[in-house]
Amino acid sequence: MHTDWTDELMQDHARIERALIMIERQIERKDGYDAATVSALLEFLFEYGERYHNQKEEQFLFPLLGERGIPTHGGPIAVMLSEHEMEKNYLIRLIRETQQIKEKETAITEDYRNALVSYISLTKDHIWKENDILYPMGRRVLQKQDNSHLLASFENLLSTMPYQGKGFVERWETLLHTIEQSTGGPIDLLKTLDTNTLRAMLDVLPIELTFVDANDVVRYFNKVNDKKIFPRTLSVVGRSVQQCHPPHSVHIVNRILNEMKSGKRDAAHFWIPFGENREMFLYISYYAVRDEHGNYLGCVEMNQDVAPYRALQGESRTLNDLV
Repeated sequence: MHTDWTDELMQDHARIERALIMIERQIERKDGYDAATVSALLEFLFEYGERYHNQKEEQFLFPLLGERGIPTHGGPIAVMLSEHEMEKNYLIRLIRETQQIKEKETAITEDYRNALVSYISLTKDHIWKENDILYPMGRRVLQKQDNSHLLASFENLLSTMPYQGKGFVERWETLLHTIEQSTGGPIDLLKTLDTNTLRAMLDVLPIELTFVDANDVVRYFNKVNDKKIFPRTLSVVGRSVQQCHPPHSVHIVNRILNEMKSGKRDAAHFWIPFGENREMFLYISYYAVRDEHGNYLGCVEMNQDVAPYRALQGESRTLNDLV
């Protein structure tokens, strides 16, 4: 159950984006286009995206934004409504043509492929505009009671969907998950990064990270060649994490790891003054790492000196304020 209207709408967007990515995979396949898979995804985009998500906005969000001062006959709302109509028209056409391809087992035409690509581009751009422009505008003008009103309205709309709302979202989530698993799994953005880029990205962060696997063995730490709060050398890799902690704290480490393995705990946090003159204030966190099924993969330890942040005052909104 969502507690914020933007969270609910952006989760809808995340599901829609997953479907778009899976259609792109079909377009790019070298071993043949699966019309049945694309047909199912287009049905989701119409039933969930158009009849459910877009109606949340058109029936409830946009009119309320209008009441709070954002013009509905011009500006971003007018653009969003126009793009909703364009998306719907694309979907009606693509659903019809995909069904014909499936029934006749014909190859896709260049015109059909271009229509799919254009629809995907339009919808991705539309989602970005709403997430990054319209929703932040809405948050600035809507009042506190508007949030609960919108969530209740979304819930009422859900009750009118097939299955009287019960199982509607679950049905489409199951479809997306099933197709993802049969077509390469969820999108993995890490595949777009080489090891050097990933290493540099992790090393530049103002935190010290250590990963311990499911067998309590140290497998990774960042900033290998940098001075660290807690000095580590490559000799710790392959050793049990218990060997890397003072004897008086091993029982705490074991408790954290055992509770993470059992599912009782997902995180643990500590903060202590540190340094010869207690000039640092360390925030030490442990996070359970799990796969999509909840299986325990290991634990990430994160250490950071937060003393500089505790000293901040006021606000910094311009580049000239940066230090």
